[in-house]
Amino acid sequence: MRRAAVILTLVAAVSMLGASDVRGGTALLPAGKTTGGAVTATIVTDVTNLKDTQGNPIPGSPDPNKGLTSVRVQKAGTTAAVIFYSSYVHSFRDECIPSGGFSLQTGTANRFTGLMDGFVDTPAVLNALLQQFGTPSKAAIINQDYVACTSVAGRQILSFTATIQFQP
Repeated sequence: MRRAAVILTLVAAVSMLGASDVRGGTALLPAGKTTGGAVTATIVTDVTNLKDTQGNPIPGSPDPNKGLTSVRVQKAGTTAAVIFYSSYVHSFRDECIPSGGFSLQTGTANRFTGLMDGFVDTPAVLNALLQQFGTPSKAAIINQDYVACTSVAGRQILSFTATIQFQP
């Protein structure tokens, strides 16, 4: 009995810690239940902050080009792609890895799991990308794989493959 109580307390404490730092204001809205076939997306986004005179990023000081994003979706032989500016990404305080002790994979999951209309600001862009696969406003990113942060000509580029499903 005592062992079960310790395990339940530990699970409760870990779940509160996991949901606190990044999810509070920097995550997409939760999707709830999603169903149906999955769409695979490749997402590449510029997460660069301004740099100081030594070339170190200044947290919370986004570069004017921060948020430039490319998304390519594919399901079977059908594909669609868009390039757009995401104010959601532009608002990130940190570059690839959010503060709070997160890994690249966990930080990306916390930032990019949920409804896509919070990440893709413009309804016309979301429609062009997803309308042929399902209702764009019900699209949700449910997981991320192959997460990488790459420095390209002084820019910090976050890329990953995502699985998208649609709410019923």
